[in-house]
Amino acid sequence: MGYDIMSFRNNIGICISLCEQELQNRKKGIKGESSIEQIEDTILPELNQLLKKIDYGQLPPKPERYLLSFANAFKVWGWNMQQPTELFVQLVKLDDAYKKI
Repeated sequence: MGYDIMSFRNNIGICISLCEQELQNRKKGIKGESSIEQIEDTILPELNQLLKKIDYGQLPPKPERYLLSFANAFKVWGWNMQQPTELFVQLVKLDDAYKKI
């Protein structure tokens, strides 16, 4: 299955919207897998930086493409892979697509 840069960019936008929704939930006291710090300090900055790299044609070479946010969710933060949240699922998809575009 091929990936194109516009679809990838749109999927980043979807993931950013999910982050903003999760962030609002945490700030309202609604518990969830992600924390305010994870979203504000890691995920959103990385996704916004990725949009800039796309806009300026500055994507790294394919072997260097990975999302730190996905790696953290998977290995550091210990998000549940058995019952993944929509945000986790989107990060998995983005990480996979990033390596292929």
